[in-house]
Amino acid sequence: MSVVNKYTPRKKTTPPNSIDLMTEQDIPSFTATTFTDLAIQAIRRGMTWTVFRPEHGVFLAEGNGYALRPKRQQPLSFEIVRDPRAKPKVPNSLYISSPLVDKLFFGILPGYDRLHLPDYRMGNIIDVSTTMYSLDPTGSATKKIQDNRHPSFAPDCLFGFADIIPLAAPMLRQRGSTIIRLPIPAQYTVGLLTHKEGFVVFRHRLADFIASLQPATATDDTSPPAPHMALWVRDKYRELMKRFPEWEDEVLANSQINNRSLEFLNACNAAWDDCTAHLHALTIRYGKHFYRNLMAAHLKNAVNWWHQAWNRMASAQARDHYGLRNYIAEGMHLYWDYLDLVVREMHERGWSGVPEATLREAWVVMVFRGFCWWRCHWMMEGQDMCKPAPERLPSEYYSEDTGEKEEGYVIVAKD
Repeated sequence: MSVVNKYTPRKKTTPPNSIDLMTEQDIPSFTATTFTDLAIQAIRRGMTWTVFRPEHGVFLAEGNGYALRPKRQQPLSFEIVRDPRAKPKVPNSLYISSPLVDKLFFGILPGYDRLHLPDYRMGNIIDVSTTMYSLDPTGSATKKIQDNRHPSFAPDCLFGFADIIPLAAPMLRQRGSTIIRLPIPAQYTVGLLTHKEGFVVFRHRLADFIASLQPATATDDTSPPAPHMALWVRDKYRELMKRFPEWEDEVLANSQINNRSLEFLNACNAAWDDCTAHLHALTIRYGKHFYRNLMAAHLKNAVNWWHQAWNRMASAQARDHYGLRNYIAEGMHLYWDYLDLVVREMHERGWSGVPEATLREAWVVMVFRGFCWWRCHWMMEGQDMCKPAPERLPSEYYSEDTGEKEEGYVIVAKD
């Protein structure tokens, strides 16, 4: 829908308790807005969209003491009405404010140019399937995602696939700020990289991995030395665990939404930066799509953990869960089991020239980087329960182009 008429200045008669989006001086220059901006204006004011069909002049957002709705008898115009009795927005309800975060409201995971990752759409199961197929053209992972969503036990969960969020997204928190809340881009966003079980099992299995590579004795030279970055991950993990109890403690971390320690956030952010620098160096050395393929190889196998974890428990084959939830702990054990499959997948994808030790080390760094990303961000609804998150806005309404000729404008009436 494009602009249908020009703005005609009139005497301002704004109803009581309504909010003008522009000053009187701005009105002549800015008389229209896009569907994208309309949606974001409401969300950033703490409202939730209950109806969003702006092309038909039908839309309503409410919440936080506000309501955004069409103006009466002017379906292509809108107004924001405020309840004077409403309490101000509390800090934990604030989202990180940036154009990249805005994409999440539309079910779009922003890409990361440094690692040559594009945007990924994941707002509904069709988008999820399309994204997974782009990463695994064999279709096996896409089929597994569909199988995992069988209505008999987990119709809304995206086991394994949700890892794409911390592995593909850029760092979205603003340095110097403790605002870390993000909107939910998919039906389900949690994964083994969010849970305490994932952290603890990763720490133990990493120690075993390093021990298996180091010589058993001072005179035993039959085993190769542990990769440098695996040792660095081990030491950095220990440092974060010693300094910050919320590093491994999922409950404690989730109780600190927009009031997490800035020292903790900066430490996790710095570790994420170091991991990113290492992975970026590998893309320079081996090819710009190295990381994308490594991530894809991981996701292709990660989608299998749910069924396999329960099968291993049913057959009394589960490993040590360290007093935590056994099926999630077993899931991280399976991630380490999949490492051989990840290496094989990378070879099949044409990366056979990369040393196997380098591939294993890169996977360790990638997973640790995912842990760091999650501790720097928080997603509210759906983070701790296997239930669908609030509906995202249709991704087709999102546009980064705000040129005057763009389709998708609505009039901002200022009667």
